[in-house]
Amino acid sequence: MNKRVLSFLTVILFLTILFQFTFIASASASYVVYSHCGNGKALNVREGPGKDYWIMDKIPYGNPIEVDGETEPGWLHVSSGGYVQAALTSRTYPGPYVPPSPVPTPSTDTEPDYNSLFQTARFVIPYTVTLTATQNSNGVANVRWAPSKKATLQKAYPSGTQVRVLAELGNWYQVEDPMTEMVGFVNKAYVSR
Repeated sequence: MNKRVLSFLTVILFLTILFQFTFIASASASYVVYSHCGNGKALNVREGPGKDYWIMDKIPYGNPIEVDGETEPGWLHVSSGGYVQAALTSRTYPGPYVPPSPVPTPSTDTEPDYNSLFQTARFVIPYTVTLTATQNSNGVANVRWAPSKKATLQKAYPSGTQVRVLAELGNWYQVEDPMTEMVGFVNKAYVSR
């Protein structure tokens, strides 16, 4: 046989043996993954490759796990025994778990848009009215800083107190106390002319 052909066959044989040895070594080599559950909880180690198997152990979030490789689709065999779900692991260290920021829920207790409300005010020639309190209002008529039941209370007036109306805004009057010159808003339900 020709020396060239013999050399060529020797190189081919050597590469074939080297490739098979590398493939066998890599197939049995273990590597490290990290517990990486999306909710920050511990990763379950199960007796077999499936969620129906008993939980043998739990690995905290971010801890390293030595695995032999994927034995069943979606499951990794842990070198020390058991199986973990591949989707809940990471090849790189995930860092400490940071919970997602809570999404703020819109408040149902919002203040009205006072600027828009004030633009609807109908200013009048000031006239005097009497505040009338009912049993439902504990005997007082509340004057608030803005035309809303949620607005801060300025003063609670007893029934029969007289005030001057300066403007009308829907169900509210802007009133002035002639004694103190305090200006506020009172609901029309507590006013009589």
